[in-house]
Amino acid sequence: MNRFTPLALSLSFAFLFASAAHADGAFRQSVGVDEGLASGLDMMLLNSSLLRNGDNVWERAREGFQLPEVNADIVRRQERFYASKPEYFRRTLDRSRKYLFHIMNEVERRGMPTELALLPLVESAFVPTAKSHVGASGLWQFMPATGRHYGLEQTWWYDGRRDVMEATRAALDYLENLYGQFGDWNIALAAYNWGEGNVSRAIARLQASGQEVTYENIRMPNETRNYAPKLLAVRNILNDPAKFGVRLDKFPNKPYFVAVSTGKHMNIDIAAKLAGVSIGEFKELNPAFNLPVYAHKNGRQMLIPAAKADKFQANLAKWDKPLLTWEVYTPPADANVSLIASEHGMSAGQLMSANNLSSSSLKAGQPVLVAISKDQRDIRPLDATDTALPESGDSATLLAQAETPRAAPAVMVASAQAVPQAIPVAQVQTPPVAVQPAPALAAAPEAPPARPKPSSWRPHPRQRPRPTPTAITPWPRETPCTASPVASTLVWTI
Repeated sequence: MNRFTPLALSLSFAFLFASAAHADGAFRQSVGVDEGLASGLDMMLLNSSLLRNGDNVWERAREGFQLPEVNADIVRRQERFYASKPEYFRRTLDRSRKYLFHIMNEVERRGMPTELALLPLVESAFVPTAKSHVGASGLWQFMPATGRHYGLEQTWWYDGRRDVMEATRAALDYLENLYGQFGDWNIALAAYNWGEGNVSRAIARLQASGQEVTYENIRMPNETRNYAPKLLAVRNILNDPAKFGVRLDKFPNKPYFVAVSTGKHMNIDIAAKLAGVSIGEFKELNPAFNLPVYAHKNGRQMLIPAAKADKFQANLAKWDKPLLTWEVYTPPADANVSLIASEHGMSAGQLMSANNLSSSSLKAGQPVLVAISKDQRDIRPLDATDTALPESGDSATLLAQAETPRAAPAVMVASAQAVPQAIPVAQVQTPPVAVQPAPALAAAPEAPPARPKPSSWRPHPRQRPRPTPTAITPWPRETPCTASPVASTLVWTI
């Protein structure tokens, strides 16, 4: 089995080529490094540089605080709220330690105010599986349609809105786009919460009345009115914790996790065992998977605690048992969960728990995970079900509404041939273990010209040169997702 190189490790190798890293293309060609390894080196160089800029993430954050205060009376009220709940505030900051180093890296690399790295505290209290009553999900609380617009894949297996790295990339893309549209970070935050369409219309009404366009003058709902002040209150507490009676433990300025690509599907419990962590801790770093399987796909990465990366590598190299004990079963007709479970040596409770089912009946064409068995009837390859969910729903279950499932087999667009029947998940061929490059943002329509940055804004002092971002057309968060008619036969794509 080929070895893999976790991102952000092997720092000695990174320092060796640090001087050549600026000549990116020439460097990669001269040493014959593939794109995955080159991307890993890029992250290592960034991390190692940041490690030399102090040993405390809180200090890094304070150096980049830039947002002007708005609605001071609301900020004071929010400061009192957080200061009155020290245990809640501490628990939230403790949860942030798994993610904040990575988020800070990305915010600083883009030259954005470091207050924005703290936004998940306001959005989700740094709970990566948080879901709002209106359907927003993840650390950054993306709605389904907005997430899709910013490249966050949502399939039966996987919800990119909960992917720590991908959702962070998408959220910062979105915030940069909003800043380009409104030229003010606090107004951009209001648009992130309320939707840029609503904010644009409120500004138009303000201008029509002849009033100055300021955050305070814009009429907005109470939730939005309190949104930026909440973030500013958190900023103020972290900037001077003693003033508010808050004690901050030192936050080591080093990566908590590394990103790897195994090139293989595997049980989440097996992956956790290989890394020597609990299933709960593994899921905190990999919360995007809806089912108990790490469904490998090109561009997806598994996050492993940096301190456990060597152990994971060694255990994976010597693992001689199946990495996957599940397969996908698709009932040809409506069926009872108990019957399907008994046919696969499972209890009804086990099947329902593994598939997050609330009903004891299944519809024809509804895929479910079952224990691998010798009977391969109606077994689909895992990749054939790793496809986008219908836009009309936010469910974790993909229902193929085919009138005659057997007469119309699922087809992968990547091939002109029908999916081979009776292929268990465990037999799907996958590439060898390798580091994967950070997923690039898919091309999108051209965005409107960005407004010039106001004089009050300045780049972060540790801003890194970065490639020109892909322009993205604004997508109003409040815009409902329009459902497409469901065809009689669903074609699976990957």
